[in-house]
Amino acid sequence: MSDPRIDLYEKYKNAIFLYLYRSTLSQHIAEDLTQDTFLKAFQSLASFRGESSLKTWLFRIARNTYINHSKKKQNNMEFQTDMMDQYITQKLDQFKRSDDQNAIELTLLQLPENYRTYIILRDVNDLTYEEVATVTNETIGQVKVGLYRARKKFKEIYRNLEDGE
Repeated sequence: MSDPRIDLYEKYKNAIFLYLYRSTLSQHIAEDLTQDTFLKAFQSLASFRGESSLKTWLFRIARNTYINHSKKKQNNMEFQTDMMDQYITQKLDQFKRSDDQNAIELTLLQLPENYRTYIILRDVNDLTYEEVATVTNETIGQVKVGLYRARKKFKEIYRNLEDGE
């Protein structure tokens, strides 16, 4: 007989990890935050009310875990500097990523957290607008407008990176 927690973990671990990785650009931090996300989910599984899907609920826990992690840093500049250092280290290893992938990751890194979240949840993880609204605790209208602005900002930053190289 299979443990439902193991099934839940196996089904969603990759999606949660990739969301957290794209938010942090650090494999180690993303692994730690993924573990924290599932630990919190398992601890509060009994209180899950079913108002959203388990997937949406897990992404909401993952986002809150990421936000709490970010707040623990002394200030945002230190956090961004750490992430930029990690990006530069990764960029030096050209065997790991293509130039396009590097540019996309750097562009995501430069977006505000909420814009990055919209793009990762909607465009990368294929969550519906309703699911993104649940994860971010916003209305569907706010998500649609935010996603539009996020994509516009993403394109602007990406073009500037391409022009600068």
